[in-house]
Amino acid sequence: MKPLHRLLAVLSTLLLLSCGGGTDFAGNGGGGVGTGGTGIVAGTVTGLGSVVVEDTRFDESQAVLESRPDLVRSNALALADLHIGQYAYLDLDAAGTPTRVRIESQLVGSVAGVNAATGRFTVWGHPAVINTDPDRGPVTVFSGFAGIADMQPGDAVQVYGVLQASDGTTDLLRATRIEKLAAVGALPARVTGTLRQGAGTTLLLAGRPLDVSGAANVPALGAGTAVIAVVPWTAQLPATWQASAVALLAPSAAASSLRVSGAVHLLPDGRASVQGVEVDLSTLTQQDRDAVREGSYLTIQGRSRGSDSRRADAARIEALPQGGRTAQLRGSITSVGTATFVVRGQTVDASAAQFVGGSAANLTVGTYVEVQGAQAAAGVAAQRVTFPGVPPERAVLELRGTVQSVDAAGRTARLLARDGRSFDLVLPAQGALPAVGDAIRAEGYWDGSRLQVREFRPDNAGAGEGEDR
Repeated sequence: MKPLHRLLAVLSTLLLLSCGGGTDFAGNGGGGVGTGGTGIVAGTVTGLGSVVVEDTRFDESQAVLESRPDLVRSNALALADLHIGQYAYLDLDAAGTPTRVRIESQLVGSVAGVNAATGRFTVWGHPAVINTDPDRGPVTVFSGFAGIADMQPGDAVQVYGVLQASDGTTDLLRATRIEKLAAVGALPARVTGTLRQGAGTTLLLAGRPLDVSGAANVPALGAGTAVIAVVPWTAQLPATWQASAVALLAPSAAASSLRVSGAVHLLPDGRASVQGVEVDLSTLTQQDRDAVREGSYLTIQGRSRGSDSRRADAARIEALPQGGRTAQLRGSITSVGTATFVVRGQTVDASAAQFVGGSAANLTVGTYVEVQGAQAAAGVAAQRVTFPGVPPERAVLELRGTVQSVDAAGRTARLLARDGRSFDLVLPAQGALPAVGDAIRAEGYWDGSRLQVREFRPDNAGAGEGEDR
C-alpha cells in the first residue's frame, strides 16, 4: 500500500474516517463479545472511525446503521450521524462483528429547571445530571451548547445517558450527550425510566401514570421494568403519559453473550440492575462482587436468560480504568484553528499532545490522523496525535464532485472530484441511481481502487471546503 502522503496527494478532497479491522487502537482484540454465538453490546460511544463502544472498536462496514425516533420505524443513519456520547446497541454475529448498530436516546423534550451550579436539569419532569468526572463514567458531551450554563428553559433537546437509581419517584438520568434540537417537535418526544407500582394496576413512569392503550406491540410490563416511551409533545406536563409506543430499555432480544454498560443499582439477593438489565451476580468471584457498588459505572458481561435481555447471568465485570475511558478518533482533519483541529466533527485540543510520525506543522486540512485523548464537554483534549505511515484497512472516504457517467446494469459511476481527478464508484445494490451531471457527496469504503459507496446524497452548491462533519 502506498505511503499516506502519496495517497493524500491523490485523494486531496477525501475525508478519511477509517473503519476498523477488529482491534482497538492499542492493538487489542476488538469485538470478542458474541464469539461462538449471537452477541449484543449496549454502551456509550467513546470513539469514531470505526465505531468504538466503551473502548472496544467494532468494524461496522457491513452493519445496518439505524435509529428509531418513534420506536416503531427504523431510520437509516449515515456514518456521519454517529457521535461520541450516544448510547448504542450492537447486534453481533458469531465472529463478534456487528450486523446492526442502533443509536437510542433516552430523553427528547423541552428543558426545564436548569441549575448550572449542580449540573442538573429536567426534561418532562425527569431529572438529569451532567458528568464532568471521567472516573465516574463518560463525560457529558454537548452539541449546540457550550455547556449547561447555555441551556435555557424551553430549549428542545435530545439527551443520551444511563439510568441511575434515586430516592425519589423516578430515576436520575446521567447524561452522556446533550444535543440542542432545531425546534420543539423536531423529533417525537420520549421519556425513559423504571416503572413503579401505582394505585391498583397502574404503572408510573417518571412519577406519572403510563397509559399504553394506544400503543401497539407493547412488551410485558411490570414494576421494575425499565422502558422508553414515546409521548405527545405538549406545552405542559400531562397528568398521564398517553404513549404511542413503548420499548424496553434493555436489549429486546436474548443473546448468548451480552455486554451492557451503565450505572449500577443494587437489588436484593445478589442481583443488580444495569441499564434495564437485571443481572445475577452470584456466579462472580467475591472480588468482582465487591467491585459492584451502587451508582458505579460498570460494564457487565454475561448471558441472557429468557426471551429477551431483561435478565442475565454475569460472567465478569469491567470497571472503568483510572482516569476514565480514552476518547479515540480516526479521520481527516476538516478544519484547523490555533492549537485545535476538527476530526469527525469533534474539536481536538492538541496544545498538550505528543505527536508521533509528524509534528504540529503537519496539522493541515485533509491530513489523516489518529487521536487518543480525554473527552471534555466541548471536544477531545488530545494526549497523542499519530500521523500513520499508511492508511488503515477499509478506510471510509467521502468524495464530493460531479457524476460523469453511470452504468445502470453494473451500478457503477464515474465521479469528477472537485480537484479535477476522477474516481470509480460502486453504488449500493438498491435505490435510485444518480444522473449524469448531478453534484453528490458519496461516502463508503475504499478498496484500493474504487469507492464501495454506502450512501450518497446531493451536494449543497457553494458548501465550503473542509467543513465540519
